[in-house]
Amino acid sequence: ELPNPDETYLPSPEKLKGKILIKGKKLPPDCADSEGDVTDEDEGLEMSRRLDEENEQHIGGLQRKLKLCKELSALVSICQSVQFQNFETSKRGQKYWEICSFNEVVASRFANEYPEDFVSYNKRFLSRIYPSSMRIDASNMNPQDFWKCGSQIVAMNYQTPGLMMDLNTGWFRQNGNCGYVLRPSIMREEVSYFSANAKDSLPGVSAQLLHIKVISGQNLPKPKGSGAKGDVVEPYVYIEIHGIPADCAEQRTKTVTQNGDNPIFDENFEFQINLPELAVLRFVVLDDDYIGDEFIAQYTVPFECLQPGYRHVPLQSLTGEFLQNTTLFVHIAITNRRGGGKAHKRGLSVRKGKKVREYTYTKTTGIKAIDEVFRTASQPLREATDLRENVQNALVSFKELCGLSPAANMKQCILTVSAWLLNSGSTPTVTLNLGTQYPTMEAHGPIPELLRKVLTSYEGMIHTSRTLIESSDAVYAKLIQVQQTGLDFHEDLHRIGAKEGLKGRKLQKAMESFAWNITVLKGQADLLKQAKHEALDNLRQIHYTGQSCGIGKNSSASPDLFRVRTTLEPIPETEAASDTGPC
Repeated sequence: ELPNPDETYLPSPEKLKGKILIKGKKLPPDCADSEGDVTDEDEGLEMSRRLDEENEQHIGGLQRKLKLCKELSALVSICQSVQFQNFETSKRGQKYWEICSFNEVVASRFANEYPEDFVSYNKRFLSRIYPSSMRIDASNMNPQDFWKCGSQIVAMNYQTPGLMMDLNTGWFRQNGNCGYVLRPSIMREEVSYFSANAKDSLPGVSAQLLHIKVISGQNLPKPKGSGAKGDVVEPYVYIEIHGIPADCAEQRTKTVTQNGDNPIFDENFEFQINLPELAVLRFVVLDDDYIGDEFIAQYTVPFECLQPGYRHVPLQSLTGEFLQNTTLFVHIAITNRRGGGKAHKRGLSVRKGKKVREYTYTKTTGIKAIDEVFRTASQPLREATDLRENVQNALVSFKELCGLSPAANMKQCILTVSAWLLNSGSTPTVTLNLGTQYPTMEAHGPIPELLRKVLTSYEGMIHTSRTLIESSDAVYAKLIQVQQTGLDFHEDLHRIGAKEGLKGRKLQKAMESFAWNITVLKGQADLLKQAKHEALDNLRQIHYTGQSCGIGKNSSASPDLFRVRTTLEPIPETEAASDTGPC
């Protein structure tokens, strides 16, 4: 099936179901013979260039020619191989069904020198990255370097195990090690700002704090071939984060001496993840040796696949086989850090007042009409940040007074308070009024000072949550309206900028600022919407936990707002009418 020239984007994976895609060269339409000559623009061209440098001849004389059968050429549809010229030429003339292949050296240069252009290119076209021919040992490149640029196909030397293959295998684990993995929306949307070399928080993306407690290991084997030392290993665990430069980090536990059966680490770690959809977590267990630390096992998992709570992490050997009964026992907690900026030492427990709060603003494009539109978003952006941060600060204060970490959920907080009350040996002096949408804590008689502080903090949390829930829709609508108005300029942005006298680097800067503003508005609107959903979820946890732990009252008046709704298939009347049929 030939591609439709009237379309501008590749078909979706849904439309490609049941089809086999063949990447290759294609003969020109006017070729009348049963076969024809085509050039090899991939690995063959690279080898030709190297031979050309050695022999000091023109590359045209050594460029490989291949014979291509017309029947095979006819099978190539939306993955037609063409040679890459430059980003500007591709933007003007490349068809959506054409695919370019890049040597890893060239692709690395693009990723470092033109990261925004490379990301924009991959929004419209497929790209394939292949290993350099200089890797005569069949070693592997880091696929993350090219995934962060949006490259869809990164070829690997599967015969060579190690860190790079662990990342590749772990990344596709989120889809059953087959099929597609969707890129982050910020890398797919037509108008968005993203740089592959981002070294800080991204506009409109909610940074996450990953809390990991490495508790213990189980049945850690002796490294293969390590006969020089005794039979007992001395393990330690490396925790690695791979992703955009802002996320890459690693930390390690202490070494446990002479214990491979059940080493106890009991150490806590915290990582800030700025682009969660592209981050990968890797656990590596090594044997501490003064000659050289030896590999024991590893496990790699995408950040988006992490499940909070206590988990046993299965471990794999160097070649990828799962080691029987060999695990790490860990605790995982993930919390939001909506303020942006750099991570603080204590993460969410560091609260921000309004005077030190980091607000997100739009950038000036230099085009008067467009800047006036974006300027109207200044107040809604401040309001959105204040609504989110006020709730966040109130939550942290309440959790700390309950003696819990910022990673705790609302259910744990209510259970802690109820335990204080029920273990006091008398009738609870504080009850939860569950008869309203926003449950209140009511004191009956004198209460201890600490409990009074908890009640005051709880009231502040409920008040800020109510303000967020009742005000967020209006602020969200304002942000989306400004974003949509700004998008109306997108088609004519280049012409409008030229009319304003912008050209060259100034025009490019104006277009980057425009994309930044669109990304910020959509991102902040999405964060506000997410914050409202989380506030509603907190209220739901308060309601059901208070009802079950014995300190709630008026629970029969539970609002419909917190009832879980699921879509069920209707039961046919013939089946539902009788309860005497066969089981």
